[in-house]
Amino acid sequence: MRSEFAKIVRYPLGVKTEIKGKPIDQPAFYVGNHRSYYDPGVVAIDLMKVVVVARAEIRDWPLIGYAVDFTGIIFVQRSNQDSRKATREAMEKAIKDGYSVLIYPEGTTGDRPTTLEFNPGTFATAIKVGVPIIPIAIEYQYPQDAWVRKDESFFSHFAHKTFCKTTTPVKMRYGEPMFYEDVEEFRDNVRQWIDKNVLEMQAEFGGVNWLSTV
Repeated sequence: MRSEFAKIVRYPLGVKTEIKGKPIDQPAFYVGNHRSYYDPGVVAIDLMKVVVVARAEIRDWPLIGYAVDFTGIIFVQRSNQDSRKATREAMEKAIKDGYSVLIYPEGTTGDRPTTLEFNPGTFATAIKVGVPIIPIAIEYQYPQDAWVRKDESFFSHFAHKTFCKTTTPVKMRYGEPMFYEDVEEFRDNVRQWIDKNVLEMQAEFGGVNWLSTV
C-alpha cells in the first residue's frame, strides 16, 4: 500500500527519478541522507516491505500527516528518551517480522553539500539484530526542494517552492550491503559513502548551489 501511495503522490508533483543500484531481497536497514519531505516517497516506491521511521511532528502536517498514518510508520520524539527506546524496539520487531527499515540518522533535513552528524542508534540496532545497512544517497536538482528553514511552515514551503514547479528531478543511489561490528566504524563508513555519492550527483546536475535554498 505504501508503494502504491508513493506512485500516486509522485505523479502530480512531477518527480523524475534516476536510480542506480537496487534494494536487496532480505530485511535490512536503509540509511539515507535527508534533504526533503519527498525523500521517503522517492525511496518507498522501490521497497515492498519497509517500515519508515519519522519524527512525530509530521503527524501535524497538512496532507502528509494523513498520508503517513494511512500507510503506516514508526514515529519518534527525538527529545524523549523513552520514545527513542520504543523506536529501537519497534525497529528490531520489524526486522524480525521480515520487514526492512528506512531511516534518516541525521534526524532532520539539511542544506549542506554533505550530511549532518549521524545519530549512532540505528547502527547499534543493526549490529544487535545482525542485519546489514544499505546506504542510500539522494540529491535534488533544485535547492528549493530542501525544506530547512525553521521559520517556514511545511505548507508555505510546499505551496510556494515545490508544488509550483512542473518537474522535480531527483538522483538516487543504493550502495552495497555494509556491516561492521563497531558502531563508530559502521556509522563513519556509511556516512562517507553517502557523502561521496551525494557530491558526485551534485556534479552530474552541473553543481547544486545550496546557498539558494532561502
